[in-house]
Amino acid sequence: MDDIRWILLIIGFLFIAGVYLYGSRDKFKKDELTNDENRIEPSLIKNSSADKYPKNYSKEKGSFEAKHKDKENEFIVIIRLVAIDNSLYGGDVVIDILEKHGLRIDKSGVFNFHKNETEEITFSAASLIEPGVFEIDKISNQKIPGISFFMTLPLPVDEIEAFDEMFSVIKKISISLKGELLDENGSSLSIQRERYIREQVIEYLLQNNRINSR
Repeated sequence: MDDIRWILLIIGFLFIAGVYLYGSRDKFKKDELTNDENRIEPSLIKNSSADKYPKNYSKEKGSFEAKHKDKENEFIVIIRLVAIDNSLYGGDVVIDILEKHGLRIDKSGVFNFHKNETEEITFSAASLIEPGVFEIDKISNQKIPGISFFMTLPLPVDEIEAFDEMFSVIKKISISLKGELLDENGSSLSIQRERYIREQVIEYLLQNNRINSR
């Protein structure tokens, strides 16, 4: 009887020890998983030449869009021009067309449209290839899927006039490149959509007392 009792005690002890060890291992795995979830993975920088790109632009979906950190309230108009049937434009062709329609490239590699040949920039154009800049020294060998045009309000000039001029120039460029115009959501830019965007601009100006301030 004593031998049986000792055997049962040993079996019970081993069972309890097994449960304890299993629970400890499970807890260790959970802690390890939690640590993995909270770990911040390092990010890779594709190009360390930070001064190569304009400080007032931010990358998004392969294009540059205006970003003014010193302005709390802004409105950005984005229109994209893409080649039809997923074809590509020759880089030198795009450069030539943009220049013929009054846009000038700056040191950062982004094209700008200046109001009445002044220094006041009303809208800009960037490549749809990351990081969005046009590299003139390599442009002849590049194939570009399209262009991103953008205007950031408020402007130091008449915004409505600048908006209408921007669309007029963009339409001429789209005809020259035989491309398709899209809105910021990637939908085809219809006349109704263009009018809606214009109404949004007017509403923004009214809310910010921009129309009656001049």
